[in-house]
Amino acid sequence: MRALQVEAFGDPSALKVSDIAGRAPNKGEVQLRVAGVGVGYFDGLLIKGEYQIKPPLPFVPGSSFSGTVEAVGEGVSHLKVGDAVAGFAFMGAMAEQLTLPAMSCFPLPAQLKLEDAANFFIAYATGLYGLREIGNLKADETLLVLGASGTTGSTAIEIAKAMGARVIACAGTEEKRQRCLDAGADAVVDYTDPEWRKAAKSAAGSKGIDVVYDPVGGTTAEPALRLLNPGGRFLVVGFVTGIASIPLNLPLLKQCSIHGVNWGGAVMTSPAIVPPVISTLVEWTLAGKLKPQADQRFALEQAGEAFAALFERRSVGTIVICPQE
Repeated sequence: MRALQVEAFGDPSALKVSDIAGRAPNKGEVQLRVAGVGVGYFDGLLIKGEYQIKPPLPFVPGSSFSGTVEAVGEGVSHLKVGDAVAGFAFMGAMAEQLTLPAMSCFPLPAQLKLEDAANFFIAYATGLYGLREIGNLKADETLLVLGASGTTGSTAIEIAKAMGARVIACAGTEEKRQRCLDAGADAVVDYTDPEWRKAAKSAAGSKGIDVVYDPVGGTTAEPALRLLNPGGRFLVVGFVTGIASIPLNLPLLKQCSIHGVNWGGAVMTSPAIVPPVISTLVEWTLAGKLKPQADQRFALEQAGEAFAALFERRSVGTIVICPQE
């Protein structure tokens, strides 16, 4: 089968397609024909060798995916050949076929387009888990999203709006801010402007800001935290521009709290959290509350281009690699 294979840690933009052997499913496993794979920073860091866990070389990257069951191993009862699924694998999805534990796959209704579910298990699941379970976002609250035009930020906008919250989105270009408005943001802020905090305060109005969703980190985190209302929650989601340094007197003075959103770690320790999250994403998609269509689609041979756009922060919205194209 055709697959992206990492033979040495390094720049994801240098990835090439290789022909490698697939394998039949063992007991408790399924083999899938992969329809779509979400592209995120986690995958890129794994390829670079900069993630805290380094898989043995060579390996096939790709973690959040959708596909169709082609073969079922002994003992698998909740899936059958022909079923559409979304799922999560630490790696291995950026290939035409994927064999993995059946319990890592969640069945999808037939009316849901497969490629649209490719980002369910990373970006969308992180957003819903972070905002609902960790951030306790309420329908009448205001959310500030940093890095709001990318995969992580734009999916958080959609989810927050589905939850009934008001959303202020921060993005650095006019095109990116328009993408945020298209995702449902109520207001947008150019946070490359030195006075961006004033603009955010103005957009929030008298109700202020209750929750910050931060996949960016770096120097933007502290001024964003300073915008929070008493009782506000700052959600640490990622570090695209570097790990932030926040003086710990600020949460005390602001009467706010800082929470880490580690969906992958939570799934590994508590797998029971998965079904309620994915079920909600499917339900909201079918109801039209979420629109998970990929903004950018790439073939396997174009994966390097997809990662380059991601790490250079040129990409807008969600990215999906389609191995069958």
